[in-house]
Amino acid sequence: MRKGILLFVLSAGLAVSAYLQEAQVKFSNYQEMRAAVGKLYQEKKYQEAADILEKALSQFPDRVKANTYNLALMQSYLGNFEKAAKSLLYAIDKGIWFGKYDFQPAVWAPLRESDAFKAFQARNEAMRQEALKSAKPELLVVTPEGYTPDKKYPLFLALHGGGENIAVFKENWKSEKMKKEFIVAYPQSSLLIGMDSFNWTEDLEISKKEIADAYRNVVGKYAVDTQQVIIGGFSSGGVAGLEALLNEVVPAEGFIVLCPAKPESFINEKVKKAREKGVSGTLLTTEMDDRVDQQKAMDEIMKAEGMPHQFFITPNVGHWYPDDLGRRIDEAVEFIRNNRKK
Repeated sequence: MRKGILLFVLSAGLAVSAYLQEAQVKFSNYQEMRAAVGKLYQEKKYQEAADILEKALSQFPDRVKANTYNLALMQSYLGNFEKAAKSLLYAIDKGIWFGKYDFQPAVWAPLRESDAFKAFQARNEAMRQEALKSAKPELLVVTPEGYTPDKKYPLFLALHGGGENIAVFKENWKSEKMKKEFIVAYPQSSLLIGMDSFNWTEDLEISKKEIADAYRNVVGKYAVDTQQVIIGGFSSGGVAGLEALLNEVVPAEGFIVLCPAKPESFINEKVKKAREKGVSGTLLTTEMDDRVDQQKAMDEIMKAEGMPHQFFITPNVGHWYPDDLGRRIDEAVEFIRNNRKK
């Protein structure tokens, strides 16, 4: 999951003067540099952008991954495939490797065909496979304000999106009710796809086991009201959450999911069974998400089986978190509570 092709080069508001194009200046911070590169990229001034990024490798040593990725992209646009591969190998030599899906976008197709890239890819894959050997699930539990073990609290199992981790997800998936009322469990998948990114849908059987383990861990250590469990998440986390709910891996009364693909288990028979158990939920998506048709199909199945649910499409947003997500989550919590089986 990524908001754009350039890693972290999202802003283009900085004017780019001649002295910047000559790449002789030291930028005061990384954000200033990425804004300059973003503007040059939009203007298709790939050589100028490459010149800046090449200088940035030494100025911003903590941003080697993003800078080498973007530098290789500029060099690929220029047809300098050997240089592009060497830029990526620079990162490899620094102990940095790239994710499983980082070079899948069509823009990388010409570079992928080069022998130089294939040599890089072999070393990158070896590093990825080595990292997989030590990958393991993690769990962060956040208790509500004023938590005391003397009373029971509702639980929210919140699952990060594909290509994310707990730290990234936690900053986006939050709300007032979660903060004040819920024990919130943030599991992190063991299914590593990048140096610091994970994806639940690489192997759903493993994911379901890890979600079940996380649930048992939280219930065993915290004062959870097991009759008030909500599961949800973003993208692949939404898929995994629905799979866990529909296959009764977790005894959740409701779901709140954003931009998921349609899970294999999301079939009439299982939705009907969940509805009979009192499950309800909210399906959120965005207008420019490339899975809207799948989400509309899920909406139709829930309608056909009489499952209480809400379906919202946020306009003018791609596959990402809408600005009002916190409010949407809180409204979805109330919807589940109002539809609780008596």
